[in-house]
Amino acid sequence: MAASRVLGVGVTGIGWCAAQHIKAFQKNPNTRIVMLHGRDEARARANLAKNGIDLPDAVFTKRYEDLLQSKDVDIVSIATPNHMHAGQAVAAARAGKHILIEKPTGLDVREVTQIRDAVKKARVRTIVSFELHYNPYLRFVHWLRTSGRLGRIRFVRVQYLSRVTDWYAGWSWVRTKKSGRSHLLAAGCHAVDGLRWVSGLEVLELSAYHTRFTKGYQWPTSIVANLKLSGGAIGHVTSSTDFMMPYSFGVELMGDRATVRDNLLLWSEHKLDLEELRAANPFPDVTLENGTFGTASPAIRIVTRMPDSADVEHHPFQGEIDELVESVLARRETHLNVHDAQKTMEICIAADRSAEKGGQVIRLPLIR
Repeated sequence: MAASRVLGVGVTGIGWCAAQHIKAFQKNPNTRIVMLHGRDEARARANLAKNGIDLPDAVFTKRYEDLLQSKDVDIVSIATPNHMHAGQAVAAARAGKHILIEKPTGLDVREVTQIRDAVKKARVRTIVSFELHYNPYLRFVHWLRTSGRLGRIRFVRVQYLSRVTDWYAGWSWVRTKKSGRSHLLAAGCHAVDGLRWVSGLEVLELSAYHTRFTKGYQWPTSIVANLKLSGGAIGHVTSSTDFMMPYSFGVELMGDRATVRDNLLLWSEHKLDLEELRAANPFPDVTLENGTFGTASPAIRIVTRMPDSADVEHHPFQGEIDELVESVLARRETHLNVHDAQKTMEICIAADRSAEKGGQVIRLPLIR
């Protein structure tokens, strides 16, 4: 790796999420923010100031083309409203810029295909903001599965439940069909991606239903999808903004040896050894304790920072940004590139399509 090289970063969409991107880039010794793109410089810099960020040396432009044409910009960070992602990503790839793109990458098959083709042709590095891959709990669950301690996966369920109304800074656009498009595409794609990552399985076909309760949205506000997975397993995703409860990202991963159910590790016939698991655990920010399931059944409690906040200040962007920078310098792919994210996007699009058709079975992939 050319560790001494500093990469210039241009950011488009200077809002709540972009501020966290910028903080992470600032902490990486191999990047510096050189350009900001938005409609209103005073408003953009005020948004940054609210997050404790001052970038007096960063050039501000109202033209996205200026950012793409700048020789000082190596990486483009895209944190604009959803309907702008695909067009901006395609343009960035054609300009030879490496890309950090917020989810969703594209809102339909056409947009997802355009991104794939542009990135493949340009051979630029990309990473998609499914930043929960860097959450210590999900990393630990992923490790449990890959280490074989859960056995062969039989069932996986992930739920993304977040009560989002007009308190959200992006309410004016996320509530619309044009930009938010659906709860899965606007938010619940984190659950779909998390299901794929922790289970290691892919969706072969699905059937979904949706409904609408929360006022103000132009699209259905709850969706459930039943999934036929590779390896003979089945799965389930729930994505909703309707429930009267705090933000929740629920995970159940059930194998033929053991089960993870949120922060508990459970078993029936094959007792897990707490001390062996403690000794093997590769994550210093994860600790394990004796626990109980229900009133009497023994369990192991996972103690770490859970994916339990909708506030982007609590999201682990640092790992995501660090991986992108390393991949650019080392000339390798990230594990969260647009080609992998395409599979998540296709599942979301297919589930919305199934729900619109009253639960019709949709087979995947949508894009061959």
